[in-house]
Amino acid sequence: MAKNDKVQLPVIEASSLRKDGNRNFVHPADVKGRFVYARYVVFAILIGIWAALPWIPINGHPALFLDVQHRQFFLFGNTFNAQDAWLLFFIFSGVGLSIILVTAVVGRVWCGWACPQTVFLEGMFRRIERLVEGPRNVRIRRNDGPWSFDKIWRKVVKHALFVLSALFVSHVLLSFFVSMPSLLEMVQRSPAEHPTAFAWMLAVSFVLYGNFAWFREQFCMIICPYGRLQSVLTDRDSLVVGYDEGRGEPRGKAKDPNTGDCVDCKRCVHVCPTGIDIRNGLQLDCIGCTACIDACDEVM
Repeated sequence: MAKNDKVQLPVIEASSLRKDGNRNFVHPADVKGRFVYARYVVFAILIGIWAALPWIPINGHPALFLDVQHRQFFLFGNTFNAQDAWLLFFIFSGVGLSIILVTAVVGRVWCGWACPQTVFLEGMFRRIERLVEGPRNVRIRRNDGPWSFDKIWRKVVKHALFVLSALFVSHVLLSFFVSMPSLLEMVQRSPAEHPTAFAWMLAVSFVLYGNFAWFREQFCMIICPYGRLQSVLTDRDSLVVGYDEGRGEPRGKAKDPNTGDCVDCKRCVHVCPTGIDIRNGLQLDCIGCTACIDACDEVM
């Protein structure tokens, strides 16, 4: 019997892991273009609507208010009591069917354009990071370099702004359960007078800070079930962000007549918020943010 030769499989570096098994921290580069601009407009609108809902009174109650203490739910002037819980079946069923339909038609447009994880991470926290620490190459070089006064003060300012942002988000979230007038009254009083609300605010702030300051894109790759389901919810007719292999390959310099249109600048990889290479084909880690399209348009 012939001896089986051992075949050494190639080591492929995943977007979230290095070859040594450690996490690969993603530092997406900034990019300008029609899709990125449209995303920022959508982010601003969504955050504005979300933050304004507790302030908008309709029929004497906030536009969106879940009164846990009195077991009532107020939605745009409509009041729902505990005996209306059977309506949750239709709500959850409608949301589930809507997700399936939207994914089948336009892919992961929810992930890249409307998911709260993406909206706050890309529309708030990473913009703060770019403002304080600078462009991608500068951030990477500073992180890999020794500690200095410049590095320390930028890290302190960045994380202080992260904490303030997490506190802002947690307070707005809390207002959906206690109402904005009650929340403003609580803020002016001692935390000991409202220990439950204060504890929830601290816990949510801690989770938000840890998520947006450290965990980040790992939430989409590891925890979120929607990303795992996209492979069975999409088909060949779904709208997805992809690489035109027939046009781009073989990669090479633009002056070479024997190569495709892709100059292998890796700009599409550098701007990706999950760190994938879109040229490797459709991947579960792609959230359909379209940043790679604008990056390629910049170069081409």
